[in-house]
Order: sequence, then C-alpha cells, then structure tokens
Amino acid sequence: MDKVDTIQKNTIIEYFFEIVSAVYVIIVVLSCWKLPLIATVLLGAGLGAQLFFWKEKADVATMIAAAALGTPSEMLCVKYGVWSYYAPGLVGGIPVWIPLVWAYLFCFYRRLSITIHTSISKKWPHNRELPVKLINGMMGGMIMVYYLTASFLISKKFAVTYLVFTLPVVIFWHKQRDMLIFIIGAVCGTVGEYLCMKLGFWVYQYPYLRSIGLPISLPLAWGLSAVIISNIAKKWERR
Repeated sequence: MDKVDTIQKNTIIEYFFEIVSAVYVIIVVLSCWKLPLIATVLLGAGLGAQLFFWKEKADVATMIAAAALGTPSEMLCVKYGVWSYYAPGLVGGIPVWIPLVWAYLFCFYRRLSITIHTSISKKWPHNRELPVKLINGMMGGMIMVYYLTASFLISKKFAVTYLVFTLPVVIFWHKQRDMLIFIIGAVCGTVGEYLCMKLGFWVYQYPYLRSIGLPISLPLAWGLSAVIISNIAKKWERR
C-alpha cells in the first residue's frame, strides 16, 4: 500500500470513528437523560474510549476547557432565567452529566473539523487554488450573513455581548479550519438542542424562533464556543 492509499485509509478510519462517537453520545443522552447516574457512567466511558483511540493531549485539553467553560456558563444562564432544565439529577440547576456532554461534543467538533480540513488540504494543497478560495468564500459568506442577521434581530444587550466575543475570533482565528469548526459547532449544537427540547430536557424562556422554541443566536453561541475552545487546545496538538 503506497503513501496516498495509507492517508486515504486513515482519513476514512477517522471519519468512521468520529461518526460513531457522535451517534454514541446522541443515543446515550436521548435514551438516558432521565437516568443521571447511567448517563454519567456511559458518557465517561465514551470519553475514555476517545482518549484511548486518539491518544492526543489536545483532546484532553479540549475536554477540560469545554467542561470548565461550559458548565459555569450553563449555571449562570439557568440562574438568570435564560432556560430551565427539566431533567432529574440537577446540581446548580443543570444535570450532573452536562460537563461530560460539553467535553464530548467539543472534542468531536474539533476532530471532525481537523479531518475535513485535512481532506481538503490533501485534494487542493495550495490555498490559492480556486476550489479552496470558493470553499473559504462560501463559508465566510454564510457566517457573515448569519451573524449580521442574528445581531440585527436580537436585543442590543445580547448583540454587544456577542460582538465582544466575535471580534477576537475574527481578528485572530479566521482560517479555513476555524470557519469549519464554527459551522460544525453551530449546526450540530443547534440540531442537538432542538432534539433535546423536543424530548422535554429544557425550555428557553425567550426564544426568538417561537415555532421551534430556540433563540436565533443559538448557532452563533455554539459556533463561537467551538472556535474558542478549539484554539485553546491547539498549543497541545502534535506538530
């Protein structure tokens, strides 16, 4: 097997395990959210399996950063009435397994963005190639249009808050991989929340999109979080 075939095989394996890990966390959360102890054990086992398979310090850093930043953020949002959990086993207003979900999801977002970015780089090695420019332009345009629309529709207070987090992301983290993880986090996080809300996990108190019960700024929150946490973990990546 030559080098190209080996790279392609490794990429396929990466996609396979990333899909399996995503399906696993969805099944665990959707089926065990009323059983906090079982959910905690199964999610912990899933995290352990990821670390065993990938064996990267950056994954550990991602998990720690995600849990450390996401957990208190959720507690504050619950405290100030942004949303309310209906799941059992609450600590500080959130389920005990929420830190593990944050660790699990953001590790998945990071790894999937790396795999997609690697696939694009292998096919078009030079950033100045037209397909790469088109991909980057399309992603950047989508993010910009969505950001401007969301900022116009949400309250000025929230718009200013998001602007504070968005500016450093745009200034320092605007490469292809950053845009990829923003989109992955925004889409996957929003879809996941929608599924959870349909099952009655929690409810937003002031949703803009009342037909589905979600705030229009939700993808922005997920996307920015994914970019920030991914870049925190970057210094531990293998060179």
